Amino acid sequence: MRRGGIQLSRRGLALYRLLTRIVLLLVIVGVGFCFSALTQLPASPLADVAEQSTLSQATRRLFELVTLGGLISAGIMLAGAELSVERAPWLGRLWTALVIASLTLTPFDFAGALELAAAFLALIALAASYRRGETSVFLRVWQIGLLLIAVSFLGAQPLAGQALDAARAFRIQVAYPIAGLSVMFWLMRRYSRVDDEWLQEGLRIVAVLVFLAGGLISLGRLGLPPVIAVGAAALVPLCYMILAGHSYRALASRNENATLATHWIALATLFWLVGGGFLGTLSSQPAINAAMRGTDLAAAQDWLARWALLAIVLGFVNEAASTLRGDNQRVTGYTPLWLMVFGVGLAAITQAGRGVVEIYLRRVGIVDAEALRELLLPLTVVWIICLLAVAAGILTYALGFWLRKPRIILIDD
Repeated sequence: MRRGGIQLSRRGLALYRLLTRIVLLLVIVGVGFCFSALTQLPASPLADVAEQSTLSQATRRLFELVTLGGLISAGIMLAGAELSVERAPWLGRLWTALVIASLTLTPFDFAGALELAAAFLALIALAASYRRGETSVFLRVWQIGLLLIAVSFLGAQPLAGQALDAARAFRIQVAYPIAGLSVMFWLMRRYSRVDDEWLQEGLRIVAVLVFLAGGLISLGRLGLPPVIAVGAAALVPLCYMILAGHSYRALASRNENATLATHWIALATLFWLVGGGFLGTLSSQPAINAAMRGTDLAAAQDWLARWALLAIVLGFVNEAASTLRGDNQRVTGYTPLWLMVFGVGLAAITQAGRGVVEIYLRRVGIVDAEALRELLLPLTVVWIICLLAVAAGILTYALGFWLRKPRIILIDD
């Protein structure tokens, strides 16, 4: 049943509507995960369709739009009065238009144009939030992240091959994470008793470290010189451990906040530790990176990096919705959280296992795609079951968000 009515300003209404659309798009992404996985089965009836419509690429694009939409909605709340009442609804409309264009143009080859549109949306959001003079560290870091996202989209346009792979890695290992860190540390202010000055200084430090570690991981796609690769083997995990240390301190000193933002931030930290600290260290080594390229082991690394960002977005959705409702209660339950925790985690483990087997089979001379599908069938079935759990978690998250949606009464700002 829906809750009683709440009063929202135009900015609050625009934010709540954007949160609702993000959750709706996430449901479509969950369905896309399952269909993409089914194409990996031997003699799959969806295989030819997926190749023609680039189903997996479309799903990744929509997944990225969910993250971008979450970051834009966070920017609306971080900016507050610095972002005018007229601009906030327009950011939501522009994001929605980009989502509709992506869904409509999925069967066609307009990936480059859609990436350009995403870059311009990031720049528009950046310009809308900009104000001369002193502003919060959280908003400044968010703006830097949006700028890097736009640059990564624009810079990837003329690239191909390994250079394009490195540019995309930069986007999910550096650009999005820096914007996500601003939201993560801002959320710490809401659920933790730690000092605000410590949070601001910690955000500066961790953002620099993630830029450094993510940059090394991205350059690893091109092949690092041996000396730098050895240094990266020690530096990359250290950077993510320092990030985890900051996250743990905030989690260990919680206040009376009853939302599940803490749980989602803990999950994001875990995914960063594994995907960045462990798999990122491996991928920064030239020989290992060469073996990983094009396998599910590299895909597992990207999978965890994307989900670390999405976990922050889902934590923000919980906290922002609770704030807009004016209460201190959970917006979604524990069931979607645990379904996605185990589904995403086990899917990553299974996908990494598939990647290791792929590397071995290629070394022994088995490179035929259909033969690989046959040999990887047991792991593929487990992987699909994990993705079904993820999809179920997404669906229950969306249902919980919708069923607890209040009746909104618009008031003047």
